[in-house]
Amino acid sequence: MHIHLKVVMKIRWMQKIEVFLKEILKKKFAILGVGSSLRGDDGVGPYISEILSEYNSDSFLSINGDLVPENFTHDLKEFNPNYVLIIDAAFLGKSPGEVELIKANAIKNVSFSSHSMPLSILGKYLEQKIGASIYIMGIQAKSLDFGSDMSEEVKKSADRLIDIFKKELT
Repeated sequence: MHIHLKVVMKIRWMQKIEVFLKEILKKKFAILGVGSSLRGDDGVGPYISEILSEYNSDSFLSINGDLVPENFTHDLKEFNPNYVLIIDAAFLGKSPGEVELIKANAIKNVSFSSHSMPLSILGKYLEQKIGASIYIMGIQAKSLDFGSDMSEEVKKSADRLIDIFKKELT
């Protein structure tokens, strides 16, 4: 019963995210992947943003912000999106690979992997500078150990998200 419930919950959050992405991809939209591929699951943001950058267009921009996402605020401001989605590994108290979508100005009780600027501050700054709605997609990490590979659970979630984006962008 517990496993069945877990599968149902995973399907529900993915369906909710798919509905959300379909809606915001109708507008001018940017992704900012954050993290380090040298630290296991922390590389999920750069992984997703790098793959999706091949779909960059007049209405979609995907940037790998690596460990210094604040260095790309000018690029985002110049692109002038309606929505920005910051993607990063997080500690949500959920199962590895589970995803949570949070409005940047509503972040509470979520720990994102370490970067030079907290994502809550970056999100609020971008909201003021660009005038876009900023969302942060946290993907529950399993391991951030230096030199480790991305966990199977996080990679599966990342690949599913990439598939959703590709379907909407093509």
